[in-house]
Amino acid sequence: MPKIAPALRMFAPERWGQVDRFRVLSPTTYELQGHQKRVLAGVENHFHKALTLLAMADRMLPALALDEAELEESGFTPAQNARDLAAVLEGVITELYSVVDCTAKFLHFIYGPTSRGFKASTRRMFSHVDEITGSFPDRLKDTVRSCGWYEELRNIRDELTHRDVGSCSPDRESGAVRYFHSSLWGGERIKPIDDIFGWVRTNLNAVNEFIGTVFHELNSSIISGTVTQICGMVEGRMLMRLLDVSQPVDFDNGVCLSAQWFEKPDLPTCPFAQSPIQKLLSNTSML
Repeated sequence: MPKIAPALRMFAPERWGQVDRFRVLSPTTYELQGHQKRVLAGVENHFHKALTLLAMADRMLPALALDEAELEESGFTPAQNARDLAAVLEGVITELYSVVDCTAKFLHFIYGPTSRGFKASTRRMFSHVDEITGSFPDRLKDTVRSCGWYEELRNIRDELTHRDVGSCSPDRESGAVRYFHSSLWGGERIKPIDDIFGWVRTNLNAVNEFIGTVFHELNSSIISGTVTQICGMVEGRMLMRLLDVSQPVDFDNGVCLSAQWFEKPDLPTCPFAQSPIQKLLSNTSML
């Protein structure tokens, strides 16, 4: 029998990003349909995949030395480690674009019905943002205009989608990893990315800033109301709370919905009751 953890805290708003906050609090304002919820989840999920793949690429980096050693020993190497590393980094790139794609699709769900010139196309949103009129906020237009990284990310993603895997090689002097792909054509010859890890991290940070700005704007549109949230678990029992989104959302916000069972002497008590959250237990109205 697996052990059951005595307590598990699941409500941690101090660790939320803007997308997390919107996902939890938006039901007071938006009635999202199934497909819309999946697209919203895709914003976070694709970003988490990109982070996971980048961490894998970092761990694979030392294996490039094996290709170098094989080349020195036998005069030939299939460079399989370099190819494997390139495949994982290409996964990071395509996942980052999927984050942008899901964000644009979600913006169309929210503003498309009340805006003119806002087509259900990620590329068109970036290239024709000045043609959008209606409810689409000017602040979001400014955000889209400022995304100078978008075209390069899109172009590389388009080339990678239907082509074979590229290759990586370390620069012996700088230590940077150069990325080659047959589609990266600079007019007369292939134009590599000289520091693929630096390039990927720069674009990851840009995409992260983009979604943070977009969902900060969406969070500003959330109106007052209450949402039910899982607080945690104690000995396999679920703890629930009711949040008032008009108040600061922190660990002390809301009304406990589980006191009716954990206050009984024969049942486990709430492990958070001795913290400042204990005021939840005695409140009978929203804070």
